[in-house]
Amino acid sequence: MISAAPIRVLLLWCPGWPVLAARLVQGIAADRALALTDRGVVVACSPAAQAEGVAVGLRVRQAQHRCPDLVVLPHDVAAETRAFEPVLRAIEEKIPDVHVVRPGLAAVKARGAGRFYGSEEAAAHALLTHLQRFTADELRLPVDLRMAVADGLFTAEHAAYSSSARQPLVVVPTGRSRDFLAGLPVSVACDRRLANLLQRMGIRTLGDLAKLPRAQVNSRFGAPGLRAHQLASGEDSPILRPRVVPPELGLHVAFDPPAAQIEQIVLRCEPAAEGFVQLLTRSALICTEIRVTVQLEPDALFERLWRHPWQFGKTEVLDRIRWQLEDLATEAVTTDDETLGASVLSVQVLPESVDNAEHHAQGLWGDRPDEKVEHALTTLQHRLGHESVLTSTVAGGRLLHERRVLRPWGDALPTLRERRLEQPWPGTVPGPSPATVFSSASQVQVLSADGAPITVDERGTVNERPTWLRTHEGQRRIEQWAGPWPIRQRWWRKVKQLNRFQLVDNHLTAWLLLSDGAVWFTEARYD
Repeated sequence: MISAAPIRVLLLWCPGWPVLAARLVQGIAADRALALTDRGVVVACSPAAQAEGVAVGLRVRQAQHRCPDLVVLPHDVAAETRAFEPVLRAIEEKIPDVHVVRPGLAAVKARGAGRFYGSEEAAAHALLTHLQRFTADELRLPVDLRMAVADGLFTAEHAAYSSSARQPLVVVPTGRSRDFLAGLPVSVACDRRLANLLQRMGIRTLGDLAKLPRAQVNSRFGAPGLRAHQLASGEDSPILRPRVVPPELGLHVAFDPPAAQIEQIVLRCEPAAEGFVQLLTRSALICTEIRVTVQLEPDALFERLWRHPWQFGKTEVLDRIRWQLEDLATEAVTTDDETLGASVLSVQVLPESVDNAEHHAQGLWGDRPDEKVEHALTTLQHRLGHESVLTSTVAGGRLLHERRVLRPWGDALPTLRERRLEQPWPGTVPGPSPATVFSSASQVQVLSADGAPITVDERGTVNERPTWLRTHEGQRRIEQWAGPWPIRQRWWRKVKQLNRFQLVDNHLTAWLLLSDGAVWFTEARYD
């Protein structure tokens, strides 16, 4: 919304927030060279990476060529939003009704805060001091915080961009937005196409654009030109929409002093997990996906997404916390598997996927395993470990071992879309699937009547009729055989072409074999 009387905006900007959030979530040291990428292009990088020549806009391969030790991570906007949530809550402790522009950038109305603290500058200094203390004590990270006060969100944002570490606060007086914006390029107020057109016409700055008659700009460039002219004139008056805080459905357990024993941590989380499940029940909701975040000393965060095929209860939540801590203990170099390498400051569980409970009511005959079976498998999993009890499903693929998908008991199996069953798979097994699929293919020999090895050329032609099959169990006569069925995949990797054969021996055992031309392997057996 544009009007002639812009509102005063107090804006907070955290420079380099995407990189800072990735460091916070992934536990990456501050001195490591880090780059965030989107579709193969660098969209953000750390100061250490910039010192090595990495810049925004480079392809990943170019960035890695300039900095071989570069840590490359995908740009995760959802993780940035989650990491920015504590900062937003800290702002609301001082000034209510926070408007989130994007992760790392938030704004509030300056008029009310200025009246409360005495002036706009005093309000900004009070908020800045509070956030600096908060980031040092709670996040335990040095966060660069910048602030600006100006007419409208557009001017405040660019005023914050003009700040520095030595001068983190910039105040643009009321009615001076046009003078402040005059030196900025026109590209900051419009899209690339309009900016190129204006620059070719000699209009290179917002000051040049603001000098033009608005009616003529609107007639020549339409609505985009009118919007750019209003921004250049300092007449931005956005509607600051306070964020809607959803009901707190997750759990958060802080440890003071920090804890390092797994069972101690899980025991401390038990009351919170029970309250979390009860709150879901009272809200008539079920949760099928949670995100467990473990904060370690001094400033490392370890996140993991857990999915459940049915719904999470108290026991399931505690199991996921325990398994995540056990994984951390396994990675740490300690003499005790029940002790973590670093002390835990807090454990947080947030529901990522919730749904109305009535949509998941069990049918007349039930839709999950019997309670006795579920209890037995869960108990066995507790004794042997999370990855020791597995469930399986069938996915799309050409080779049989690719089609078998195993997941730990209690974890959700892949969806139909993830399994890709509906996609065409040239070269897949024809006819009924074999009952026994070997975990690893064993090498065998297929021989002719005189004992010569059978080979297959590039065109799929067999040199002689297969007569004998020699395995580790002995030699068998081949009664019938069929094939080859070529398996053509990943041609760009220049892998060897495989051919699939079916055969029946004199013991009436049917086999499924693979051949790369000279060497034969048993892929499966028809029992």
